[in-house]
Formats: sequence, C-alpha cells, structure tokens
Amino acid sequence: MENGIVRFGRYTLAFLAVGVALHALRYTAVPANIWLGVDQGIRGVIAKVPLQALTHMIVAPIALLVGPWQFIPGLRASRPRLHRWMGRIYVFACVVGGVAALATAPFASGGPVAGLGFGTLAVLWLWTTVSGWRAAVHRKIGQHRIWMRFSYAMTFGAVTLRLQIPFGFIFFHFHSYSEMSVWLAYTAWIPNVIVVAIYSLLLPLFKRGGTAPAAQTV
Repeated sequence: MENGIVRFGRYTLAFLAVGVALHALRYTAVPANIWLGVDQGIRGVIAKVPLQALTHMIVAPIALLVGPWQFIPGLRASRPRLHRWMGRIYVFACVVGGVAALATAPFASGGPVAGLGFGTLAVLWLWTTVSGWRAAVHRKIGQHRIWMRFSYAMTFGAVTLRLQIPFGFIFFHFHSYSEMSVWLAYTAWIPNVIVVAIYSLLLPLFKRGGTAPAAQTV
C-alpha cells in the first residue's frame, strides 16, 4: 500500500511539474514583446529588471522540469550516467535561476514583504542545491538525497504557488496577483519544506520496519 502511495505521489508531482514548466515557456516570447497571459504585476517587475526577471522566469522552469525524474529509483539505478547529467542540468538551472530570483526579489510586485519572502526562498534554494551537489561530489549519498529533497521542495514552490492562486481569488477575495503575493511569497514553499522535513524524519522508521522499500531510495 505504501509503495503505491509513494509511486502515485511521485508521478503526480512529475505531472504537475511538467505542466507548470511548459506553461512557463510563455516567458520566452516576452523579449519579442509577446505577452501571453502575463499578469500586470509581473509585467511591472519585468519592466524594472528585465534581465534578472526573465533569466529567472526562463531558466528556473528547467529545474522544475528535470527534477522529478531524479527521484525515480528505477531510472536512477538503470541509468546512473543520465542521472548525473540531469543532476548537473538541475543544479545549473537552480543556481542561475536562484541568483536571478535573488536579484529580482527587491522589485517584487507585492512590495517589500513579498520581496523578503521570495528573497529568503532564493537564498535557501541556492543553499540546499549547492549543499546537495557538494555532498554528491564527496560521495555522501545519504546527505545528497536529503539536501536535494529540500532543494526540489523549493523548486516545486512554482507549482504550489500556481495551485494557490485560484483559492486566493475565490475564497479570500484577492483582486490581483500582486495583492496575493504578499502571502504567496511564503505559502508557496514553506508547506513544501515542512512536508519534506516530516518525510525525512519518518523515512528511517519505514526503513527499520521494512514497510516502504520504494521510499528508501527517494
């Protein structure tokens, strides 16, 4: 039962990540002055810091797209070289996207409170990703997996942010993304980190009990 739940969660995560990453492709058209469904508040951010904002918006989705496949045990075991190369692409996208996000955060459309949240996310995203990469280089695989879980929890914030937007409009009566982003700057990623922390704490119990072999390799 546990195996099925873990497998379902893993592929649901991948489905959502791919969908949001593909949706983010619309930002590649912005340099040609084509604004496909880009919120007015985000347009204002791009107008202020176009290089930083568009670098983040175009590069970060690569990490979102690549990340889920790194957690599939069968793929990792059967294609270790592919896993390493995809890992390098993921780290590159996180570092470039994270630095760009940090540079963009002070100009967040939700003001300084939103900027603080997104800036904190960018710093932690960079820290966990680089720590995970360093652990892999030094063959500390257990640490590597823990760091990368937290890294992708923050990468996946791009998904949870978008999932929360409709609820903000419907149930909390926000009038714009800019107004909502004061909250989204925190709620988009903190719950993800909490879930990963709980999972990481419970995983050793599953290992000792032998009830979740599929989860051991995540």
